[in-house]
Amino acid sequence: MTTETHPRAIKVDKSNLLDLKSACDDALKEYLETKGGYKQSHKHTDIKLVLGYLGCAFAAAGSYYGYIHPFELPATKFWTGVSVVLYYLFNVLMMVYAYFVEKDTIFTGYKSTPHGTQTISVGSSVKSYNPYYDIDLIMDISGQSSSTSSAGTSKTTVKGKKSTHQQFSTAFQYWFDEDGVLAQENFEADIVKFLANTEATHIE
Repeated sequence: MTTETHPRAIKVDKSNLLDLKSACDDALKEYLETKGGYKQSHKHTDIKLVLGYLGCAFAAAGSYYGYIHPFELPATKFWTGVSVVLYYLFNVLMMVYAYFVEKDTIFTGYKSTPHGTQTISVGSSVKSYNPYYDIDLIMDISGQSSSTSSAGTSKTTVKGKKSTHQQFSTAFQYWFDEDGVLAQENFEADIVKFLANTEATHIE
């Protein structure tokens, strides 16, 4: 006897744009992994973790050095100061990376296709007092050699790598009912359409 599993209902406060965005982010990431066939890359998280751990390591080393040596010694003050500076430096680097490199990215992943290895980077955002979910999608396929361009879509080929960048925007009201429950079928249908439109530009 088999039992059919249903996706858990996602319910949020419809008046809170950040809650709506967070719910869509989670649903989108889950779809890309479970149904889209993408394996998630944790590159951005790993880089931020490395920077954070390095900062903590230098801070711990400075604290230990100050613990085993009298603080009155010039060398102790010097190395303690260096460790503090390095701790703040790595934290600043982590924030700079998040702001300028990671930006609004919520998912990066890859999968194998007949056209080559396909990677995807998805960013999302909402504007104040504007109930629309904006998706910024970049798709790359390696192993390609041709390149074309069309209105509204940019595609480039560099050393066998083709990249397509598209943006989509949909009102939250099309995905959430009056009680704030996400309509999974409607949401996934639109995501499938967005991905299909982007993927089609690779094989034209």
